[in-house]
Amino acid sequence: MNFDRIIGQQRAKDILIRAIEHKRVPHAYLFNGPEGVGKQALAIEFAKALYCSSEAQKPCNQCSNCKRVNNFEHPDFQFIFPAPKTASIDEQRQVLDSVAKNPYSQSKLWASPTIGIDRIRELRRISNLKPLEGLRVVIITNAHNMTAEASNSLLKILEEPPEFMHIVLITSRINTLLPTIISRCQEIRFSILSDKEIEKALIEREQIDTQKAEVISRISQGSYGNALLWLDEEFEARRELTLDFLRTCLKTPASQFELIDQLTQKYDKKVIKDILSLILIWFRDSMYYLNGDENIKKQIVNVDKIDTLKKFVNTFERIDFENIFKKIENSIQLLDKNVQLNLLLFVLLTHLQDSLFVKGRTL
Repeated sequence: MNFDRIIGQQRAKDILIRAIEHKRVPHAYLFNGPEGVGKQALAIEFAKALYCSSEAQKPCNQCSNCKRVNNFEHPDFQFIFPAPKTASIDEQRQVLDSVAKNPYSQSKLWASPTIGIDRIRELRRISNLKPLEGLRVVIITNAHNMTAEASNSLLKILEEPPEFMHIVLITSRINTLLPTIISRCQEIRFSILSDKEIEKALIEREQIDTQKAEVISRISQGSYGNALLWLDEEFEARRELTLDFLRTCLKTPASQFELIDQLTQKYDKKVIKDILSLILIWFRDSMYYLNGDENIKKQIVNVDKIDTLKKFVNTFERIDFENIFKKIENSIQLLDKNVQLNLLLFVLLTHLQDSLFVKGRTL
């Protein structure tokens, strides 16, 4: 038994391997942990292992069963994910194809999709039928997006689970699930990935150069899913926007408004949030640099911009890090609410300006 396609998470792997080898697989698992750390990927590998026809290592990823599960074409394998009622078959297939290509990444076609009662009613109907090939495996990803009605309907399945059916619920927000659902599942907790695990995966799987992989792994905050998002987007461009934002906070209000207009006209809230997150990381790096020693590179995220970081911190007599962290984190939280984006950014720039005590020169 081997789940070598999964990054890290050895404890979770060992639990599943023992269950399969001893033929004591529970009817329901609950995979709980941060987003992008491999819960969905391991759930799919687990389903492959249950169906795999190989006499040697499972999952073999070569037999018909493994390939059908990987492509979501096995008749007894179901992968349930949040989607609006209006989602077309083509849209749903697009999501499945994205997961088949990389289970750490999933196309997000809708703003706030849910798992509705109709999906779980259909699951209940199917659960009463005999599997075509002896075993039914169901993965419900982002289970915290189930509606109240769907959750109650699922509970009825968990209370009297069919003999030849295994369900894997996946969540990053376990507190939103019904306690009665949680109690009827065996919970497996997933941890954040180490920077080294993410860096190694980026180099080997995505063919990223070592320095870029090192920076992205540190920015990703333990999530390989986050790392892939940074790869898909204009990573270096976002970092340059971060420095532009910092330079502008020391300029005139007119210059500040000009930059804000450029940002808000060109980018949506998600990109703005990315930029603010990078600004927060930059100031944390600045604090580590000022308090650093020979192990400085172990703490700093922007390891490839040490010279720029040095120039930045030397610009100031003092930096009020406590106030800066508070204001940036508050701004990131406000982005998810109905606030005027231009005003939010201008207020933040003003706070940053008040918290940076210049020696007498600008950036």
